[in-house]
Amino acid sequence: MSDKNQVSVFLGVCIIPQIIAEVKGFYGHQEDAAIKGFYTSTLFEKLQNSATGLWHLSPKTLAEIFLAEVKGQGMEFPEEQS
Repeated sequence: MSDKNQVSVFLGVCIIPQIIAEVKGFYGHQEDAAIKGFYTSTLFEKLQNSATGLWHLSPKTLAEIFLAEVKGQGMEFPEEQS
């Protein structure tokens, strides 16, 4: 399995469901709206690219970044800790 496929599986099984659960409240607890909003976001586009390293962030942190994006507050990514 390629790195891209591994990241996609990891995102789909482990990360994205938790992000959606975190942001449902913003969408009036409408899961379909939360899913559509997330899958059409810039964050999702960047998250799919394994080279960005965003997949290593926690679902809670990714949800906070996503909500900032949809609220028009821009997206700030935490710097990697060494």
